[in-house]
Amino acid sequence: MKKIASLLLSASLCLSAVSAQAFTLTGFESERLGRDWSQSRFFSRMEALTGISVIPAAVSDRAEYTELLNNLKKGTIPADVLFKANLNRSQERQLLDAGMIIDLAPLIEENMPNLCALLAAHPDWRAAITLEDGRIPTLPLLNEHERQVCIWINRAWLNQLGLDMPATLDELTHALTLMQSADLNANHKQDEIPAAFTGVFEMRFLLPYFGIVADDYNIARQPDGSLVFAPDLPAYRDFITLLHDWYEKGILPPDAFTNLHSAQAMNTAKPKTAIGLLVSPTPYTHVPAENVEQYEALLIPGPDGSVRWRDFLGSVWTGCFAVTRSCEDPAQALRWADALYGEEGALLAFAGKEGEDFVFKDDGKWIFAADTAQGINDIRISSIIYTGVPVPGLYPGEFIEHVDSAADQHVFSEYRRVRPISERITEPYTLSAADQARAAQLSMTLVELVDSGIARFATGEVELTDGHYAAWLDSLHAAGSDELVSLFQK
Repeated sequence: MKKIASLLLSASLCLSAVSAQAFTLTGFESERLGRDWSQSRFFSRMEALTGISVIPAAVSDRAEYTELLNNLKKGTIPADVLFKANLNRSQERQLLDAGMIIDLAPLIEENMPNLCALLAAHPDWRAAITLEDGRIPTLPLLNEHERQVCIWINRAWLNQLGLDMPATLDELTHALTLMQSADLNANHKQDEIPAAFTGVFEMRFLLPYFGIVADDYNIARQPDGSLVFAPDLPAYRDFITLLHDWYEKGILPPDAFTNLHSAQAMNTAKPKTAIGLLVSPTPYTHVPAENVEQYEALLIPGPDGSVRWRDFLGSVWTGCFAVTRSCEDPAQALRWADALYGEEGALLAFAGKEGEDFVFKDDGKWIFAADTAQGINDIRISSIIYTGVPVPGLYPGEFIEHVDSAADQHVFSEYRRVRPISERITEPYTLSAADQARAAQLSMTLVELVDSGIARFATGEVELTDGHYAAWLDSLHAAGSDELVSLFQK
């Protein structure tokens, strides 16, 4: 908080030198990017586009940003606007009900023509950003070309082993066992990582292979449309049995249930080129660009023969932009943000400026105006505001998908395979404020019980017997799993 306060104070001293209309803006920026908002060309370019000045100062420490939000709930206003606000639906409601951020619904129609056009074309998008009482607490990231979080398998390694793409779980286990013991990266070391799954969250993306598509509430949808708590399904025990088998065989790393996620673990683990199976929106997060094309999305039919997948990201990401009660001209802030829902502003956010950061080729494709990976990274840091935490605006999917990159084109083609079979289970905006608060309360306890139970069974800390499994399910029911399902079912 001291850091962000000093930045904003210093900036405010030169307010008159910038513009009498400038508003202050803060939000969360991933520390690993090394991006300094005060030096970013994105904000000066947005000023040139909109005629509106901002004084930006990011918070790059997650704990510090959490403190900022907690202090905001208590009445300490850090800036006029929260940009890359990273607010979940509960935080939106709390800040709105406390009067710390304002309702945007009365202002959008008059000040945001780009956003209004998108919402008119997609009524479900308007529903997603609107509370049950009609208020709109934040602006979203909208995406007609949504990415998918996939399980990616190393097809090149399968080819080296003389194996086809696994079509069953037994075939997958066999392939991963062979990957573990072969020198597939040809470095004369036994450093292959068969499955870079770390944490139960990532492991749950295996559930569709058992015919279960469940969300973060651990709620799954039945073929008849009814909802059920996923661990209550018989196939859920088969899922845990598989994890136990993989843990015993060494397919899952020893720290699989202690690290938060595999991207974190890979930063300090074995070489990133030596991975057989990973979970991510793109292999880029785990392996170098030159290795991306050897990975394919793995789709294995469930017990009934159908192939299903979980749409994790969706086309609407709320909580990206909020106007605080200290903002003297909220309409101006929304006019600035509306540019991000238009083509030119969207490109500034996601690719930079044509001729300086990217250029079009004769075939209509585009490339970054840099010859080296380091140069492209410099563009991402100094010119582009999107990466990591979502920004408000429209994702320029059609433009992005015309990048002249074989690796990116490969990833996009895999997304196109996965999207048609992807499904959403529940949406937070479907609940009333009281039900959402209750769902959050129940889920906090249930997620811990589910994840810890899976980990104990998988590692053998608790033997996976009928009695132990029944007792675990009883503990979930006692903690309110049936009530949680009923909140969404109604």
